[in-house]
Order: sequence, then C-alpha cells, then structure tokens
Amino acid sequence: MSICSICGKHYEGYGNNAQPVNDGRCCDECNGTIVIPRRFQDAANRREKESNGNKNI
Repeated sequence: MSICSICGKHYEGYGNNAQPVNDGRCCDECNGTIVIPRRFQDAANRREKESNGNKNI
C-alpha cells in the first residue's frame, strides 16, 4: 500500500502522477477530482495566454 500525496489516504496499485499539484503519487480519487481538472485548467490558461499574445502582433 502507498499513501496519496494529496489526501494522505492509503491506496493500492501504482497510483497516478500527481503533477502539476505536487511531485508525488496520488490515489485514483484525487487524480480524477483534483489532478485531471487542474491539467485541463492549466491547458486552457496556456491556450488563452497564447491567444491573447497573438492579438498584440
């Protein structure tokens, strides 16, 4: 068993990459409710920043 680097609960298996939330491993629940939404938000923010940058040309 391993401990989730986000919620601190024990999980079985390999776990998931917790980045960009932190550098550890996380449980499936935190991956689905915290990590993946954060990745989508970060990607949307990058697209918006790139789009806004092109308007200044």
